[in-house]
Amino acid sequence: MKHNDKARILVAGSGPAGLIAALGFAEAGFEVTLVGPEANSADSRTTALMNPALKILDRLGVLAELRPQAAPLKVMRIVDATRRLIRSPTVTFRASEIGEEQFGLNLPNKVLIPILAKAVSAHGGVEWLKSIIESWRLDVDQAHARLADGSEVSASLAVAADGRLSLAREAAGIRAFARPYPQSALVLNFGHRSEHGFF
Repeated sequence: MKHNDKARILVAGSGPAGLIAALGFAEAGFEVTLVGPEANSADSRTTALMNPALKILDRLGVLAELRPQAAPLKVMRIVDATRRLIRSPTVTFRASEIGEEQFGLNLPNKVLIPILAKAVSAHGGVEWLKSIIESWRLDVDQAHARLADGSEVSASLAVAADGRLSLAREAAGIRAFARPYPQSALVLNFGHRSEHGFF
């Protein structure tokens, strides 16, 4: 199967960032090719989006569907959990202190991604190739992506939304440095039987 498509915008990656980028460019009138497989619907992680990002989702027409399944971020705390003898005091920020109802929303990925994917699939300005990009070739005015099926997609602008090990970033010559940190995190999901007030 040979597919050679000249798109004005090529978005690499079909996670939240790639889906939002594809939808945003398409809404702005550009022809968009999105490349990436459908996301895992069992993703139990969440994505916290602050109010400016929520305005973009509202403009793209997906916020109203997301809001009922999101938790507002009304309070933020900074906690010094080091083992130092003298630790910084806990600092609490409340959205109400700056005249806001919330700082943003915490959205389950298993809700966010399918709603974004549905909007992208329904948009006539986005062609979604559910494959992966194996390599890039950059010319002066075009980016060329070779897909796993051997086809190639070209565009005048490429958007790298393909994660922390981004092949697009590497192809553009943007260096990244990794540094290990001696930290651990406990991540869990749970429901409340009683109203918790988001505190």
